[in-house]
Amino acid sequence: MQKPRNMDSKFYVQSINRALAIVDEISRVNERGLSLSEVAEAIELPVSTVYRIIQNLVAWQYLAEKDDGNYVLGFSLLTLGNIVKNNLILTNYAHKYMEDLNEQTKETIYLAALDKVNGDIIYIDKIDSHRNIKLAAGVGSRNYIHSTANGKCLVSRMSADKIKELLAMKGMPALTEQTIVDAEAFLGEVKKVRENGYAIDDLENERGVRCVAAPIQDYTGSVVAAISISGVDSTMEMELVVNQYSLLVRDAALKISKQMGYTVQ
Repeated sequence: MQKPRNMDSKFYVQSINRALAIVDEISRVNERGLSLSEVAEAIELPVSTVYRIIQNLVAWQYLAEKDDGNYVLGFSLLTLGNIVKNNLILTNYAHKYMEDLNEQTKETIYLAALDKVNGDIIYIDKIDSHRNIKLAAGVGSRNYIHSTANGKCLVSRMSADKIKELLAMKGMPALTEQTIVDAEAFLGEVKKVRENGYAIDDLENERGVRCVAAPIQDYTGSVVAAISISGVDSTMEMELVVNQYSLLVRDAALKISKQMGYTVQ
């Protein structure tokens, strides 16, 4: 078994490479699946080694065992695949409105989605600020749910129990003095999102950085993403955020939602 050709040797991790090689081999014949011995033969590893790796993949639901003992791809991969598919459609709809927000505010605009498998958020699109100070998080970067305006929006239609379950996956570390670290207090913030249609991260995720976000809904009314305006506190004073930027980001989110088939009730 060889490492991928486009991988730098200094980043090679043997166990990860082996696990992905197993998933790749099984994906080629997924309808029938592969037996343990067939997988071991295909990737040229001992059966005992392959068995241990497969049990980890089954636990994460990246693989599943059929009644005949063969292994096929699991439901976690379906979930992740749907996230990727939906994100590609969403970014096409949203980018124009992100550009409009960027021109109106001169601040950094993010589009974020929720990763329910890992219990965090992921930035799926970004337009940089016109200002000298640039925010570091880029497309593909991940962040906490509890400390971000995007996170508050992304869980705003979920039950309290489901929100707590997601929060427990990554914990609620104090990233700044302002970070909300209590689940009940966070649920109070989520309630405000439902009432006001937007969320604010008031220096909670990063010192000196403020953010306002609004949820994007699809044709079922489910929250599928969040769009946000982010910048340093010197250019995003709270009065400006509440009185102007919250209206702008809500309007952009509604326009994108309508593109996704959402109808206002």
